[in-house]
Amino acid sequence: MADERIETWKLTPFERWVRSEDLQVITTHTVFDIHNEPLSPWARAGVDAALLDLTHYPVPGRTITNNSGIRYLAEIPPSGTFNAEKHMYEEIFYVAKGRGATTVWQEGGPRQTFEWHEDSVFAIPMNAWHEHYNASGTDPVRLYAATNMPTVFNLYDSEDFVFNCNTVFEDRFSASDDSYFSGNANRLGDRLMEANFIPSVTAMALDQWNYRGPSTNMHILMAGGRIICHLSEFPAGSYKKGHGFGIGDPETPASGQANDTSYLFLSGDGYDLQWPPGTYPGPGVEPERFDFQRGSLMSNGNGGHQHFNASNQLARYLVFRQGNPAFSGGGMKAGKGSNQIEYEDEDPSIRQMFDAVCGERDVEVTIKSS
Repeated sequence: MADERIETWKLTPFERWVRSEDLQVITTHTVFDIHNEPLSPWARAGVDAALLDLTHYPVPGRTITNNSGIRYLAEIPPSGTFNAEKHMYEEIFYVAKGRGATTVWQEGGPRQTFEWHEDSVFAIPMNAWHEHYNASGTDPVRLYAATNMPTVFNLYDSEDFVFNCNTVFEDRFSASDDSYFSGNANRLGDRLMEANFIPSVTAMALDQWNYRGPSTNMHILMAGGRIICHLSEFPAGSYKKGHGFGIGDPETPASGQANDTSYLFLSGDGYDLQWPPGTYPGPGVEPERFDFQRGSLMSNGNGGHQHFNASNQLARYLVFRQGNPAFSGGGMKAGKGSNQIEYEDEDPSIRQMFDAVCGERDVEVTIKSS
């Protein structure tokens, strides 16, 4: 008995639950195209799905490396549903393809239904019942979701509590509020809004923010949760300043930045450069290159990283991450402590590589030379 318990303790409560669900896990750094990534049946939800454990450094013998937040893909068949459920973790969705509707309600209360389509984003209020429907009889719906499911499972170690708790968070969702999923957004400040449903994140207007190079940016607080929707866009033939350098220990890669933050590219075509934790660009320190296109989802790695748009169109990306300032106490900051490298200080090889790639693609470089 003692040996069995020790063997079980090698896994977190969340990992044990994932195994009990027989849920497919994809452990990788980049999913190059979320629209076509193969999925497997998930009986609980009644859909095909896969957990996305996005990481540079998978831990040998583990089911899940990321045990704070996790992402997943789910595909609802034509005329099908994602089974109704409620749960004590937050959940935010991007509609990768298809159209449909979601109904949300509190136990015994009235129901609200809102429609969505490809490029929509919406959040589910904490512990509210919800059910997703595919409105097409011929085409599947594919959803990309981010949750803090592992945190809750690992804290309480109780599937019954996670899915059957009776607590109603009326401060997060009132069924009597007919405007909750209307798509209206409330501006709170520069680069900061709140909304529970965004009809199109590609069409959403962003605020100018040049701290990391010429770009626009917006953070949207959703459903009163800790997980926010973060959008950023930068011009054709340009790239962001590298940041995240000098954090962590290259001898123990997992000590770098948390890799719970991942980028979904909505437009553009280019690549990321990512450096080992605790290092800076320069001779003898080689970055890894990860190409992206529309639909690519990648981890930000565990150290310094930099985004390059080597295309003739704007590059916009979507990030679901922890960051609601109401719970962090930090407010919205431009962040001088982000270990950023300015254009004039970067290693010349970075610009040389970008010029060469753009030249091969007949893309005009629009970023000013240092």
